[in-house]
Amino acid sequence: MSKVKVHEKYLVVIPKEVREELSIKVGDEVEFAVEEGKAIIRPRHGDVDAIRRTHGIVEWKGSIDGAIDRGFKEMGKERRES
Repeated sequence: MSKVKVHEKYLVVIPKEVREELSIKVGDEVEFAVEEGKAIIRPRHGDVDAIRRTHGIVEWKGSIDGAIDRGFKEMGKERRES
């Protein structure tokens, strides 16, 4: 667990080990939530539904699932079903 200080305008720095674990990069979006009295931060790297919504906008000759799997492979990650 990391400890950080809340600065002016309630800004906080995401600790390096958390950024690395969640693969958060500069410019990424994150979500904050409160669950059972705890603050939760979730990276918004896109999800399967978001990719499905763009199908037809981007030219792709394969299936939606093929495009999703290829995208995750190129990111060096495995696809997690929701």
